[in-house]
Amino acid sequence: MKKTKKTYPILLIALIVILALFLPRFLIQRSHNRALARETSAVVTQAVKVLQLKADQKPIEIILPSYLEAINYTTIWARTNGYLSNFLVDIGDRVNEGQLLATIDTPDVDAEYIRAQGELAATIAKEEIAQITADRWTTLYDHNPEAISKEEVDVKVADQLTSAADMLAAEGNAEYWRSLQDFQNVYAPFKGIITQRNVIDLGTLITAGSADNPIHLFQIARTDTLRAFVDVPQSLFYLIKDGLPATVTVWQYPGKSFPGIIDRNSGALDPQARTLLTQVNIDNRAGNLMPGLYAEVKFSFIPIQKAFSIPVSALIIRSGPPFVALVKDNKVHLQTVKIGIDDGRTIQILDGLHDGDFLIISPTDRTLEGITVQPVLLTKEDQKMLLGTS
Repeated sequence: MKKTKKTYPILLIALIVILALFLPRFLIQRSHNRALARETSAVVTQAVKVLQLKADQKPIEIILPSYLEAINYTTIWARTNGYLSNFLVDIGDRVNEGQLLATIDTPDVDAEYIRAQGELAATIAKEEIAQITADRWTTLYDHNPEAISKEEVDVKVADQLTSAADMLAAEGNAEYWRSLQDFQNVYAPFKGIITQRNVIDLGTLITAGSADNPIHLFQIARTDTLRAFVDVPQSLFYLIKDGLPATVTVWQYPGKSFPGIIDRNSGALDPQARTLLTQVNIDNRAGNLMPGLYAEVKFSFIPIQKAFSIPVSALIIRSGPPFVALVKDNKVHLQTVKIGIDDGRTIQILDGLHDGDFLIISPTDRTLEGITVQPVLLTKEDQKMLLGTS
């Protein structure tokens, strides 16, 4: 009995010690759990800025680098041998179609033409004699077949045909040398400007241009119309149509633009770059632009499908296809989208969105499917600033 009475105080002391050790920890943990619950509740109902979507009404605009070329540009070679007797134009001169540019003295060609004419006259005379002889032998055989043989008549007729063929060859040879004489005068093939002259001194030996003789006489460019070549990316190739307008700008003319028009395209995408080569023609009758200039070409396309512009920060890239976070009935919905043009500030969405959708503009890693949020709609001023619209 005494032993039992001594046990109770010991148990009581042990209980007090245990409470003293674990009660503060329990109270601290309970307070932490309450704070965590409050924080979790605040996260679940966090406020998010949203943008109410509206389909783009403005044209799709894109600016691409390019360079300018003359609408016609050619190198003029000599087509006969001789010596430069005169040149009538120099670099920078504007010439008309058919205008005389230079003259070449061709003594060798002239001599060859005279010789060819002599050979032609000789062959004509031979052909005439052969024709007379063949006619006589044929007539004699027709009147008296026993006087001569048929074989002898056939030989005379063959001689006449051979003489006729020699005459045709001589005529061709004479015409060849006469045509080379025509190349003594060098004419402009079209209206343009002389951009290069390689003949320098009078009396310079001129040889007919060929692969073995790369020296040409002039280069001429037609600059009243220029053309710009643009590589249009695959995302926009379907919008390229002949006749659509374009705007060309050159850095050297700040604040000034030049109207152009799509003239043609290659009809196939480059297999490496996945771009469509497009030619834009620019009216340059005022002469402000020159071939060889670096330029930028701006296209404005009317959208053929409904698209939306969203800030780049709204796009979520994780595993799989890109998606965005929408708010429906205060719940987050992750929507897969198809992207289009990215201009660095905004990105075009071609599929997956609808008019009136509420888009979270800055989703985080805790923006998960189905969580509850409190949407805060952007003001019109904030929306314009975010999307860069006016």
